[in-house]
Amino acid sequence: MPTSDIRLISNGDSVLVVVDMQERLIPKIFNQHTVTSNAITLIKSAEILNIPIIVTEQYPKGLGPTIPEIKDLIVPWQPIEKICFSCFGSIDFSRKLKEEKRDNLILCGIESHVCIMQTALDGLKSGYSVFFIKDAISSRTKNNRETGFERMAQAGAIPVSTEMVVFELLREAGTDKFKQIVSLIR
Repeated sequence: MPTSDIRLISNGDSVLVVVDMQERLIPKIFNQHTVTSNAITLIKSAEILNIPIIVTEQYPKGLGPTIPEIKDLIVPWQPIEKICFSCFGSIDFSRKLKEEKRDNLILCGIESHVCIMQTALDGLKSGYSVFFIKDAISSRTKNNRETGFERMAQAGAIPVSTEMVVFELLREAGTDKFKQIVSLIR
């Protein structure tokens, strides 16, 4: 779907990409608690809605594994290790993404101005619609976070919030899935 095509995000053509939420990096991240909490909400919602989740880890030998709060939610646990900043630089990531046969990338994680931004730009270049969740993405500094957001939006990635994505994927109230997800947001 080209980014100029205005329509709601659909759970049938989306994949949640959780980028580099790792033990040695998270403590240094601006607004880390909000980013972590919203990433958890997104992961739990994606599982309820049967949306595939791809998790990456940037050089885990140096930055440590994914934080337990995230790792413990995803079964089976199969993170994709990478050393390149863009997730698309990983053959395993690109292969997994192609297997999912989805057109929309929903990005959360760290850091906005490095791995998230480079992944977003490569995703756009590869023909994906890219949605970056502003309240579930950050960097070590607020300035770098905001600069990453600006560059992604200027390139055609679409800024969204956690609640915006969750309710867009749900589409309606009154269902069992709605009840499960709304309890995560309250």
